[in-house]
Amino acid sequence: MAGSSFQIQVRHIQVASKKVADLLAETIGEAKSGVAQVQLLMKLAKKYSNCSSKNDDGNLGWVEMGWNPEDPRSPRGGFKKLENDELHDIICKALNKNEIHQGRIHGPVQTKHGYHVLIIANEFKTDRIL
Repeated sequence: MAGSSFQIQVRHIQVASKKVADLLAETIGEAKSGVAQVQLLMKLAKKYSNCSSKNDDGNLGWVEMGWNPEDPRSPRGGFKKLENDELHDIICKALNKNEIHQGRIHGPVQTKHGYHVLIIANEFKTDRIL
């Protein structure tokens, strides 16, 4: 049986204040969509983010979407998730509602860690045989 999923690379800036997050989102949003917004977020993450990911330009890593973690046939016993479950759920819901897109700023969104300005830096589809 064949199946497919897609992977996304998520970058973010995490700050304590909604006002600062709004300003960052507005600043990044004024850049041309795509690479320009990703590069600006990376630069601003290094300078302003409270998350340790700032040392990697706000990179939270790659997330595999589309696999059921309870399905024993899923490769590697499930799909890759972000370490921050709350942020992972926010991104999944935004993807399901078609509210977040590659190369365009999303947020700010609030978690118990603060306010996050998000961007999907890269994405690709994977096909698997189960």
